[in-house]
Amino acid sequence: MTTCPSHQTTAPPKPAMPHNTPADGSVCKGCAAIGGSEAERRNHHCPCCGERFVSGCTGRPRRRTCHHCGTLDTHADQWLPPADPILELLGKRHTLTPWFRAWEAAALRFGRDVAHHLAQVTTEVDQTRLYGEITLRGSVLAIRYTPETGSFEAASDCPRRTECRRGRVWTPVAIREDLLDLRLNGPSTRASTCDRASRHS
Repeated sequence: MTTCPSHQTTAPPKPAMPHNTPADGSVCKGCAAIGGSEAERRNHHCPCCGERFVSGCTGRPRRRTCHHCGTLDTHADQWLPPADPILELLGKRHTLTPWFRAWEAAALRFGRDVAHHLAQVTTEVDQTRLYGEITLRGSVLAIRYTPETGSFEAASDCPRRTECRRGRVWTPVAIREDLLDLRLNGPSTRASTCDRASRHS
């Protein structure tokens, strides 16, 4: 099996990274094949066009993907039909993003009408949480979600507004009424310290 379905009637494109036949002494850490060997060619390069697989080598996984030819089942030596993402979605084989899970959790806790106005914010540097904003007719309420614990927090302006104009304190919120109480009365006694406290202390 050397020709993929896409190139059975047309010649494959010239490989951008052709196999290097002379051995250079290096050994792949994934499959232990010597650089330039037949084993390296088989494990790293598309058998149709010679292009290096985008997945590299991780010890001969079941599937490899070529930029030009598609996906190859390395165990069966068969080219797989093109992936249909909608089919995968309908068959529940689609990988859900962390943000979708956060939105789904928000819909369950605060209501779908609230979650409808919740949009992700990607400018935060904190990688341990997901940040979003409930926005409606110019009003904004910042929300953050911790995937590890499944908990939500909502932001309020720092109480020291005269000294700290950009800082926020975060109050844990579990249900819609918690959001309402925060909006009416401000942060509770459970609120965190200002997230910019170190900059104005």
